[in-house]
Amino acid sequence: MSHPSLRAAASGRPRVILVGSYRDTLGLCADGFQRALAAEADVEHLEGLSALRDAVRLYRRAGSLIAQEGFELVHVLDPRLAAVGAALRRRHRVSATVTLTPEAMRSGTPLARLSRRCLSTFDEAFAGEEAIAPLVRQRVPRLPLSFVRPAARELPWPSTRDVTRVARALRGVRPGRLIIGVPWPQNRNDLRWFRDVVMPQLTARPLCLLFGVGSHREARLMVRAAGTQADFRVLGGPMTGSLIAAVARTVDVFAVPVSTRGAAAGDPDLLMALSVGGVPVVSNATARDLVLAHEPSELMVEPGDEHGFIDALDGLLGLPAIQRHFLGEDMARSLLQERPWRPVAIAYVERFAALVGRPQIPAGLRAA
Repeated sequence: MSHPSLRAAASGRPRVILVGSYRDTLGLCADGFQRALAAEADVEHLEGLSALRDAVRLYRRAGSLIAQEGFELVHVLDPRLAAVGAALRRRHRVSATVTLTPEAMRSGTPLARLSRRCLSTFDEAFAGEEAIAPLVRQRVPRLPLSFVRPAARELPWPSTRDVTRVARALRGVRPGRLIIGVPWPQNRNDLRWFRDVVMPQLTARPLCLLFGVGSHREARLMVRAAGTQADFRVLGGPMTGSLIAAVARTVDVFAVPVSTRGAAAGDPDLLMALSVGGVPVVSNATARDLVLAHEPSELMVEPGDEHGFIDALDGLLGLPAIQRHFLGEDMARSLLQERPWRPVAIAYVERFAALVGRPQIPAGLRAA
């Protein structure tokens, strides 16, 4: 009977244990990444959410896989579980890597700070552009970084709870009324601009559904100030993939406004999530190249182009419903094709193979 490490070397594929769950502010489904990664490496996923409840179980199960099955690298999906990866690296002499998320790097809880101290013991970290600023502020020493490009993530199916919440928020709205979905912005000036400048100039007089609202009190004040010029409905709760999927099945257009008085910036994850919802998206954020790259849509609006934003939104609302639907579906299909998970997975696996000291064998040669 051959030794596990010899079997791993003979396969030519890195053997990787994924520790933790995919956690991000949108709750997007990352099954696409895991499927793409499994096509390039031997993967075992040990799911867990809490460092307090799941750490011991994850450590024991991963240790067993390393000792008995020859797994040679541990990748931590959630930095909150960095202590598990650090302990496995020290105890079993395996390589350990981590994917950094901006939420985990910004967290100020004692447990999060303790987990971040373990990061300096890792062999490598993977991060997207949105995690750079929090990482610099935390000043994590001696941590080699690999930057990965963003990929389009398909939205999960909406939960029954979120569908019910959307239906309650829109109770009393007459059938056929045009609805604009607007995610609650980080900068209140963006909403003021949309409320006071954009909405009064729209021809169709649509209803505006604000979703992902963090502060109900602030939302009531903002909506009340709109007076009778616009009709707003408010949907509270965190911005999750399930919520976006539920809203996408209700609204006619997504609008992501950025105030002309402030610096144009957008959340790439949010814009991607909206774009794969099958609904046309209008945005004047600088991150639009991640989203509105579909040229025939003519929805790319320059930051500060007030009239362009209004004209694009008004033009979409004036289209027949079936035309809006096909435009949204076309945009989603284009994004999923232009930003696939496979190149991201290959970038991960190439670094995994280098860390375990074995070059990656191309799929074509493995098949031969």
